[in-house]
Amino acid sequence: MPRPISGVAVRTARRGNLSTKPPKRQPVGHSVHPRAARSIRSDANDIGAATIQHNASAPLRAAVIGPGTIGRIHVDALRRNGVEVVSVVASTVERARAAADTLRVPHADESLDAALHRGLDAVHICAPNALHRDLVLQALQHNVHVICEKPLGINVVEAAELSTAAREAGVVHAVCFNNRFYPLVQEIAARRREGLLGRTFLVRASIADDTLWHRQDWDWRLDPTVGGPTVVTSTTGSHLLDLVMFLLGPRPTAICATFGTAHAERRPPGSEDTEPLVPTGSARDDLAGLLVHFSDGTQAVLSLSHVAAGHPYRVQVEIDAELAGVSWDSERPNELWIGHRDEPNELLHADARHMRPDAQRFVAKAGAYREGFDETFRVLFRDVYAHIAAGHGASAPYPTFTDGHRQLVVHEAIQTSVSERRWVDLDWSAFDSLG
Repeated sequence: MPRPISGVAVRTARRGNLSTKPPKRQPVGHSVHPRAARSIRSDANDIGAATIQHNASAPLRAAVIGPGTIGRIHVDALRRNGVEVVSVVASTVERARAAADTLRVPHADESLDAALHRGLDAVHICAPNALHRDLVLQALQHNVHVICEKPLGINVVEAAELSTAAREAGVVHAVCFNNRFYPLVQEIAARRREGLLGRTFLVRASIADDTLWHRQDWDWRLDPTVGGPTVVTSTTGSHLLDLVMFLLGPRPTAICATFGTAHAERRPPGSEDTEPLVPTGSARDDLAGLLVHFSDGTQAVLSLSHVAAGHPYRVQVEIDAELAGVSWDSERPNELWIGHRDEPNELLHADARHMRPDAQRFVAKAGAYREGFDETFRVLFRDVYAHIAAGHGASAPYPTFTDGHRQLVVHEAIQTSVSERRWVDLDWSAFDSLG
């Protein structure tokens, strides 16, 4: 069996063949389509990237549930990793067929059950939040690896259940916190781990988009039966919380939050101008502000907005630290500002030749060829599927259901803080008891 390196079976520097054995899994259900050992490849070159190559076996097979914007990015990223996308699943067979035709996927299914009978290795869940629990559990019953969009569930109870079920099933499980996989985000984390930042003092971070800027803007997040109890905090906020926790390392210990509602009434799609506006609820969060204390004394000031005109999707992180400051902006993803007081500031570009060793493998292309949002999914899935091919015997080098559970522990504390208008201490005891 190939030797796992940081959870991934790899061959670096020069291309070569690398055979794999079937994943070691404890079945939780019976699959009518037993699967042979398979391997994947990376289309990356050798500049700082770890790769796993094709052997003679068939490619790994996946289905994508929810062929919306993000689901289509999943399809593209999977193909670039050499994974065969067998089926797309949508809420109706008509939608599934339309997506399958556009994406050139061979099968269109109206249910996950139908897709699971096509001999899948993995399922990608890109459906709305409230559907995650049932879809994940159904996939686990078929002993299939699961990659789920964020948040993992609509509350901490669901997240704990899914995290436990996935571990007991013995399958690979991942949550798509893709913002971790920008090369220069990994560079910040590597510098922090190596002590190059010293003690961290304060994090200023935000995600801003204009999804709900107009009063007539509407999407599924506004419906609590579909999106869950919050709007910007549950979906977009889960990204920011995971990103900050990943960059810092220590756990948050206390949080104070406030929600804002830009439009308490909105016009749903298809309604006439003469029809009355629909109340969204005074507590529905178009925007939110969070103050966070971490176990090492670091403080964070975080903001979230779905009403930020001019920003389709912008992630910003700035860290004040003992030895240097760092600042990164997703609208300029291949530039990392490094701040000093006693010497000139630096601007580091995403070039593996100039980055920390732990961050180099996240740069798939030479420095002159810049990488963006789509590439974060490709690199995330590269690591997930390499783990599947290698038998996933080592620690996962990507966010797992454990990370999804951790994020929802914080989300629950945020809701308590807003409803009771106070600081809330985070209780990690139940989380820790899961091992």
